[in-house]
Amino acid sequence: MTAENTLIEVYTGLAWEVEMLKTILADHQIKSFVKDEYIGTIAPHYSGGAIGAVKLCILSGDMESAKPLIEEFVQNKTE
Repeated sequence: MTAENTLIEVYTGLAWEVEMLKTILADHQIKSFVKDEYIGTIAPHYSGGAIGAVKLCILSGDMESAKPLIEEFVQNKTE
């Protein structure tokens, strides 16, 4: 696997948050992959994060394009 094709975790949160961010990224032609979707929902204590933690991953080559979208999502979520 090349460095550009390495999966990197870019967001951890509740399932609905991850799905919302995944949709935003898809709207900008950035593929993302949900990790711990089921275990994070039914047994969050096994997912290695906060209660209900589900992870969103992208290819490292997409990070430059995805970073501003992720930052805007996080900022708007906390307002």
